[in-house]
Amino acid sequence: MISLGPHKLIFTFDEGETEEVTITINHLGPQLVDLGNGDEAFGEEGEVIVAFDDEDVKLKISAANTLSLVGTGIMIAESYIRGLASREGFSVHQFIPGDCDQVGKMFL
Repeated sequence: MISLGPHKLIFTFDEGETEEVTITINHLGPQLVDLGNGDEAFGEEGEVIVAFDDEDVKLKISAANTLSLVGTGIMIAESYIRGLASREGFSVHQFIPGDCDQVGKMFL
């Protein structure tokens, strides 16, 4: 298994409370994908782990190759966190000053 991360983010809630969250993208290896009609192809399998103080959320990902697996993992992590932020009322920051307010900025 190959891991990218952990990448640390800070959640700042509307009330001023903060929580440190880490994101890790794991490459779990090749997978055989059934394309139908007896055709098969190899792809890559992985997972995104969003680690909170009290729980870890694992999201499965797959892609055609390892480079697209990393890109897919970053997009899935950002989508998950942005949805959570809008429901729970917090903003996302890195350790450098500035809000993660643009697509891709969480992982710069």
